[in-house]
Amino acid sequence: MPQYNVVFESKEIISGVVPRADDWVQYSCLLKIKDGGKLPVSLEMTFIPPHPFSVNMPLTHSIKANSISGLYFSVTKFLGKYGVEFRG
Repeated sequence: MPQYNVVFESKEIISGVVPRADDWVQYSCLLKIKDGGKLPVSLEMTFIPPHPFSVNMPLTHSIKANSISGLYFSVTKFLGKYGVEFRG
């Protein structure tokens, strides 16, 4: 089984709001992109406390995707399950 090299790695902060509680949610993330494989893009998410009043968010979550846009879709879908929205 071939080992693929990490070609890009970045620390990110993902923030969203739970409208029904007017509370913010933040995750500290590590984005990695490898030079090959079926799902070369991965995101390791770690929750930054405090928890919102009405939702108990998972402390860690991991997502793999085949592209950055696919990863973005998966993140919005994951946060949407808990009622978290992005605001501009």
